[in-house]
Amino acid sequence: MKKLKILGEYVGHLAVGAAMFAALLLFGGALNLLVHWAGPAIGDDSFSALMQQVEKVILYADIAFIVWWAIFSTYKAIKEMSDE
Repeated sequence: MKKLKILGEYVGHLAVGAAMFAALLLFGGALNLLVHWAGPAIGDDSFSALMQQVEKVILYADIAFIVWWAIFSTYKAIKEMSDE
């Protein structure tokens, strides 16, 4: 019974991480659309270049976060299983 509880917590932790990943991905996508829409109105190439860099930072940070979250969740679950 204890192992099922640990498994449930593990799956839940991964699901929350996936939801946060999706939320940050949607934010980055919305920012991309906003830049494409506002870029011609602003008319500054350096603005577009800077915003593309910001988009890349958000994407790479999102990927790094989901990888860390999965590793941390797995470590936590393994530790709890071995403590049993």
